[in-house]
Amino acid sequence: MNKIKTSKILIPVDFSKTSLNAVKYAAFMAQFTKGELVLVHVQNKNDLLDIIMPAVKLKDVSVITSFLAEKLEKIAADIKKRYGIKVSTYVTTGNITSEIVSMADETKSTLVVMGTHGKDSENGFFLGSNAYRVLTKSEIPVMTVQTAADKLGFQNILVPLDSSHHSRQKVDSAIFMADKFGAHLHILGVLHAGSKGDENYKYKMETIMGQIKKLADKKNVSCTSNIQFTENRSKTTLAYAKKIKADLIIAMTDQEAEFSSIVLGNYIHQLTNHSKIPVLCVPPEVNPQLISDAIGGLEY
Repeated sequence: MNKIKTSKILIPVDFSKTSLNAVKYAAFMAQFTKGELVLVHVQNKNDLLDIIMPAVKLKDVSVITSFLAEKLEKIAADIKKRYGIKVSTYVTTGNITSEIVSMADETKSTLVVMGTHGKDSENGFFLGSNAYRVLTKSEIPVMTVQTAADKLGFQNILVPLDSSHHSRQKVDSAIFMADKFGAHLHILGVLHAGSKGDENYKYKMETIMGQIKKLADKKNVSCTSNIQFTENRSKTTLAYAKKIKADLIIAMTDQEAEFSSIVLGNYIHQLTNHSKIPVLCVPPEVNPQLISDAIGGLEY
């Protein structure tokens, strides 16, 4: 089953405030778990001069690359000094989504932490809809970050579950994060109001939640659960996150969904667009033998 790892965290950086918020989250996590960071800036040739250096008209792209590399190194130096962790930097050119996914693979990164401007994304920087595209392509977990935290760290982690087969695969990651950061785990069963299938699933959900609690207990992780019927899963999830003062939501993506999927297109897209707290998106296992109806298939 999927389990989050923070040994090497990749952060796309466009030098905006939002991407620097992502850097802070990632640096704290790496320091706390003895990991390292990989800072990546992807150049968009068409927008380089307009966005990065509007007052300078340079034809030699290598000059701009050197400028960006130096700027990225300054951020890395500050992180090393402040957090005492290893940081490497890369400046690449090409399709933003493809480059981020490729760099994650090339550097053997285990997690991407990515700033996103969410529903307010109408600017020229690349951390808007590209964060969503990375979610559809990445084979490793992706955490999206919109705003700076009042206090870094995680105290209340929300895990929404639905009736889909792969929804429970994020439990390992949730217990790992709660264990590492000493957080309380909140399991929210989100079932569709008026759906006979989901109404019948309530008893099964209660059973699954009890089994999750037993897994959490083995790691001395405090865990509570709640079931809600709703017609809008994303709104209910975000409202519940606000109620419990969650500082992290752990959700599941579907790698084969792309933009046409109801699961990713509606639920995850709305979560990452509207959530002011980080959303950690975990891709599901593709091996059908690992997708079981019983939570007993989980090992921690």
